[in-house]
Amino acid sequence: MKKLFFTLILSAMSVFLFAQFDKNYGDTIFQYSSKFPGSEYKIVKIESTENDFDTWFMPGLAYSYYQPKLSDSIGFFSGLAVEYLIYAKVAQNDNPGPSHVRIYSKLNILKSSEANISSLFMYSLGLGLSLEKNPKRTFLVPYFGLEFGGMSQKEFGKSVQFTPTFGIHILSRKNIFINIHGGYVYPIRNFETLQGWFGEAGLNFALW
Repeated sequence: MKKLFFTLILSAMSVFLFAQFDKNYGDTIFQYSSKFPGSEYKIVKIESTENDFDTWFMPGLAYSYYQPKLSDSIGFFSGLAVEYLIYAKVAQNDNPGPSHVRIYSKLNILKSSEANISSLFMYSLGLGLSLEKNPKRTFLVPYFGLEFGGMSQKEFGKSVQFTPTFGIHILSRKNIFINIHGGYVYPIRNFETLQGWFGEAGLNFALW
């Protein structure tokens, strides 16, 4: 009987506490033992819904600039890139870890500034992680990351390459990402010739 009595008491307390968890008292709502006016609570809930999301499969375009170490002889390379955002997650809270996570793929066809040098083809898979865990904004969010893939060019052949990156999400919303980032390209072959700085500005957008 005592066990049954205590079980009933604990159950009643649990139901009572749950009812207080998100209960409206006139114009005031109690949540997580914090008191907010009802209007502020609604604003917080709306902003939380808009700023925290998962999104998949967003196409995009970018403009890329690549300056190899021996750009005096082979020129610098620039051109359009096709970028495909595979997955992005934004969770702005105080939990450990980055607030913004992006996984993407990219194809670059870059033309040399020297007429006698063939165009360069680069392809990569990238990861971006924000520096802040709770920036509380959808714009100007700094991030770092890594791109890993390959490059192919007529005069220098093919090579695996990786590029540590650092950039800024100019805007990060569920239906659009606008980013700028740069990094340093490390090719495995022809390292002394093809290593160099890389920069890019682009956007991803939702089709529906």
